[in-house]
Amino acid sequence: MKSSTILGFLALALPFASSNLLHSKRHHEVANRARADVDVHKRSFSNSRFTYYNDGLGACGWWSNPGDMIVALNVEQFGPGFPGEFCGKSITIVIDGKLVVATITDKCMGCPWGGLDFSPGLFSIFAPLTVGVLTGEWWFND
Repeated sequence: MKSSTILGFLALALPFASSNLLHSKRHHEVANRARADVDVHKRSFSNSRFTYYNDGLGACGWWSNPGDMIVALNVEQFGPGFPGEFCGKSITIVIDGKLVVATITDKCMGCPWGGLDFSPGLFSIFAPLTVGVLTGEWWFND
């Protein structure tokens, strides 16, 4: 009686055990593909909102001038702590076909996710300050 109970249990459990092995392999393969795909999207931002601000002493602890090619990164991406993990990172900005490289030196409290505040000099490369708001694309260079 005991051997038939054990065999019955094994007959029920075996399909589930082999199914879990196949499932975990498929999940592992999918997870590896997704990781690379997510990383690409995480590093580039399109249709971003750009404004300008009066530079000076930034959240990274560095002083800047109006003509410097610098940006303030939105507070959500900038993250906590001093200095932020993105301080000094190089980015490329593209607006209407113009491409400029800038450095993150500050955080923007009012910018949406993916948004940046430009120094007046950087903003002026793309449009007069009176325009106020621009839209474009940017990405991290590293």
